[in-house]
Amino acid sequence: MTIHSILLGFVIATLIGAVFHLLRGGSTRRLALHLIAANLSFFVGHVLSELIEWQLLRVGSLNLFPAILAAFIGLLLFNALAGDEPEDGRKKIPRRKSRR
Repeated sequence: MTIHSILLGFVIATLIGAVFHLLRGGSTRRLALHLIAANLSFFVGHVLSELIEWQLLRVGSLNLFPAILAAFIGLLLFNALAGDEPEDGRKKIPRRKSRR
């Protein structure tokens, strides 16, 4: 894999993560996590497609279709595992009832 393919992969995966965040919404922290999840799963998808020799929509040495598919699956899994954010962006701690 050349440096050009790696840079193209980072650009495509970052765009996928940013568009997913734009559609889903959330805080800046959630944006960072979407970008990390998209980039990580994009390159895992590329490596797995190289291992099983699935070459669909290749751009240079980058297996584009399996990588994009893995990025979407990774973002959906992340979103399912992370759950919803609280309204104010902080963790909600249950308050104790005072005994009066």
